[in-house]
Amino acid sequence: MNSSEGSERTAARLDSGGSSAFAERFAARVPELVDRYRAGLNKIASPLTDAEAWDQCAVQARRIFDDCVRSLAFGEPTVGHIADVYDLGSERVRQGGHPAHSVRAGNILAELGTRALAECAQQVGAPQSELVAAVLALQRGIGLRLEAGAIGYDAFLLQRVREVHELGQRRLAREIHDHIGSSAGLALRRLELYEVECEQAGNGAGSRHVRLAKAAIVETLTHSRELAGELRTPSVSGSLETALRGFAASLGTAGAPMRIRVHGDDGSIPADIVEELFVMVRECLRNSVDHSGASDVDVHLHLAPHEVLAEIIDNGTGFDVDAPPTGGSGLLILRERCELVGGTVNIDSVPGSGTHVTLCIPIPREPQ
Repeated sequence: MNSSEGSERTAARLDSGGSSAFAERFAARVPELVDRYRAGLNKIASPLTDAEAWDQCAVQARRIFDDCVRSLAFGEPTVGHIADVYDLGSERVRQGGHPAHSVRAGNILAELGTRALAECAQQVGAPQSELVAAVLALQRGIGLRLEAGAIGYDAFLLQRVREVHELGQRRLAREIHDHIGSSAGLALRRLELYEVECEQAGNGAGSRHVRLAKAAIVETLTHSRELAGELRTPSVSGSLETALRGFAASLGTAGAPMRIRVHGDDGSIPADIVEELFVMVRECLRNSVDHSGASDVDVHLHLAPHEVLAEIIDNGTGFDVDAPPTGGSGLLILRERCELVGGTVNIDSVPGSGTHVTLCIPIPREPQ
């Protein structure tokens, strides 16, 4: 549908009230305004003038101007066709565009539309209230589209970050298998050969140390295989609660008693957030078992459509949160994972008084 057909169809929908002359005059100018819009984009050398991008821009411009016309008919600002703009943000990325180009385009469109509305209102002697309604529709139509496009743009970039993150995990799994696993396996074989040689020579002096070294290497191999498997496969195949209880059970009698309470349904939580939440809670539980010496661990999960809150509380040795880290980078990785999904981490702990970790992750709103 070309711009003149769209304007005629819009004008045909109007009633015969006092706004008709104003609306019809503005609707008749829409083809001219769309052409001037493209000329304005050309003037600033905007990439949105490329064929595919311009077709999308022209459609949105006509819809925004159509909102202005309908607002005159209804007597109040009316904005529509917003939901389909969410995909435009990701489309702009694929086209090599940046949100800044959309903002500049919005400024050009707002200036053209405002001037044209003011001129039409003056020509027909329209009251100020009608002009205000149309200008507000213009402003809201542009603003909401820019907001929706930015959300789509951010969602696309976040998805790309997650894809790169997953590729990195798979690569790390291969490195662990090919290098750490192979090297540890070779070291184990050499120790076994050395043990055989000692036995044949009747020298058992080093057998105890050899056994301890072999046990340490076997443990390293086991952990490296488990880690490689976790990096390659999704952690949550059923519900989040089932996955956490399964992990707790896998610790066997060596693990501290764990009470897991889940309030709410994870069915409405995005799968990527459920996956990351499981990994973060799992790491907290591992810390409680392996490092804090906790004899009691509580896990509380509160799942809501707008937010996920997780609390992991143990009665272990605790630590000084403000002290420089002396061990691994577990806490740093925990914070990075949480930030990746837009969440925050709070760690409350003092030596001798256990640890309380709180994870808070907001759930993005779905486009309406």
